[in-house]
Amino acid sequence: MGSRIEKFLEWASGKYDLVFVDTPPILAVTDAAIIGRHVGTTLLVARFEKNTVKEIDVAKNRLEHSGVIVKGVILNAVTRKASNKYGEYAYYEYEYKSKE
Repeated sequence: MGSRIEKFLEWASGKYDLVFVDTPPILAVTDAAIIGRHVGTTLLVARFEKNTVKEIDVAKNRLEHSGVIVKGVILNAVTRKASNKYGEYAYYEYEYKSKE
């Protein structure tokens, strides 16, 4: 797989400013670790209220053990209802008028 993916990424990088590569979950197969060595930046994708911190940490460690540096995490499937648990924002306005 190494040679073919290298050629593809080289071709795609020459044609596009950004190339996103979606791989199978690192906890299931090793594809992400192999492909991760050939890309510029690696991000993990975690599902809100589904993936645990431990799962994310294990995935990060597996990638880093393979020489892939994880730059961040994308949190997906965040619902508005769930995000409201963390607080509300309110706006108040005051106005002064003359009696005339």
